[in-house]
Amino acid sequence: MHSLKLCFVFVLLPALSLAQPKIIVHPESLKTAAKSIGIRFSHMKSPMNFPQSEMDTIDFGSDGSPGKTVTVYLGEDSVQVRNDNFPYEEKHFFSLQLAGRQYVLRLRFNQVFAHFSDDYIRKSRGHNFVEIPETFELANILLMLSPAGQKAGNMVKSGQYYDDVAAYFKPYLGHAVFGKLDFPAGQYMQRYYEFRENSICYNFKGDELIQAEYFFVTGEDNSGYTNAFRDHLELITDFARKSKFREFYKRHLTFYQEQIAKQTEWSDLAGMHKWLEKEFSRPKFDCMKLIFSPVILSSHSTQRFGGFDSNGKNYQQMVMFVSGPDVYNAEAALTNDQRRGLLAGIIFTEMDHNYVNQRTSDFEEAIDSIFSKRELWAPNGNSGFYQSSVSVFNEYFTHALFSLYVLDQYDDATARFLITRREVLMAERRGFVKFREFNAALMKIKKENAETPVSALYPKIIDWCRSFSKR
Repeated sequence: MHSLKLCFVFVLLPALSLAQPKIIVHPESLKTAAKSIGIRFSHMKSPMNFPQSEMDTIDFGSDGSPGKTVTVYLGEDSVQVRNDNFPYEEKHFFSLQLAGRQYVLRLRFNQVFAHFSDDYIRKSRGHNFVEIPETFELANILLMLSPAGQKAGNMVKSGQYYDDVAAYFKPYLGHAVFGKLDFPAGQYMQRYYEFRENSICYNFKGDELIQAEYFFVTGEDNSGYTNAFRDHLELITDFARKSKFREFYKRHLTFYQEQIAKQTEWSDLAGMHKWLEKEFSRPKFDCMKLIFSPVILSSHSTQRFGGFDSNGKNYQQMVMFVSGPDVYNAEAALTNDQRRGLLAGIIFTEMDHNYVNQRTSDFEEAIDSIFSKRELWAPNGNSGFYQSSVSVFNEYFTHALFSLYVLDQYDDATARFLITRREVLMAERRGFVKFREFNAALMKIKKENAETPVSALYPKIIDWCRSFSKR
């Protein structure tokens, strides 16, 4: 075996500030009289065989990881290249002659958005976590105090904690970081999510922010990993240092721990997970992480991350970003069961996206043909954030699925209250104007097919949508 000597130096910087996707075209021409070649990435036990074909390109890829290699077996010889651009995408191109026929050989180390060590996977597999990460709270406080955040309605701006935040950080509102957070109204939600969620890609080490196990959560540039938080990392670090943010966070640890305990008790992540896996055969998750801040009022989201341990065993993690457990405290007339149910609705309708969206992908063509009638399903209002027909359907389905969940989990009166609130939210406030009809149809279909998993009922609900759209 011989290794090609490539001209890079691999340095994983704390902020991933210099690297980008790379394409390497090798001058070496590979040649073998054999009619096939073998290709093995270092996590594989044995090579994959690639015989001659009518295609002009032989292509094989795997997710990147530190020090990962790929070996090409050419008869008795072999060539090896190493993943030196982790975590970004890296492509290697060779000219290959295979039994007299010319090919292009393309080897890919795919970009990854997170990398979990064996120790991390071992400690988290089969467990759920509820957290207020320090960097996430920093991001949310910055957003809340920012010029754009002060105009927006998706942040908590009352209560003792808000008063503490406003009073403590008032002397630092002239910091340059706030000039970068004065997002135009039309860009606010996109930048808000980018800034908030990519904060989990960093941890504090003293006064510095260093790279965590996540590299990228959301943003327009998912190849270079640029986003609204990473772009301003130096200013964010400077603000945290000058304001002594870490001291503020430590002073409020008892409050955060109380919030985490309440969120853990009320969220029932394990119960939701079990219910969804009963209704959907895929995907499977090894770990769920619920991340929240007491200053989030609305604007919730979810992401998925995956990887493999050193034995090649798959690991899948779901991360949800939501509001805190006191978000409904202002409604004094609510019972505790109603508050728990409303909070469950926030969490469940993020969690179930990870199941619904994947199953929806099996029926995209049919769904697109029905929900392309935007004026019928989502003509205006807040639904404008969901640009594609499929995303509109997914929003209908994830929220209607919550109705099935509460019918299983709550007493009749509480379930009816939660379903009514969900219908008002969707049809009247969010602009999904036919949600009541869709919700009633899904509940009826499930009642008539009680033993059938929801994932198997897709054809029936799609048929209903098609008929309804023709009325």
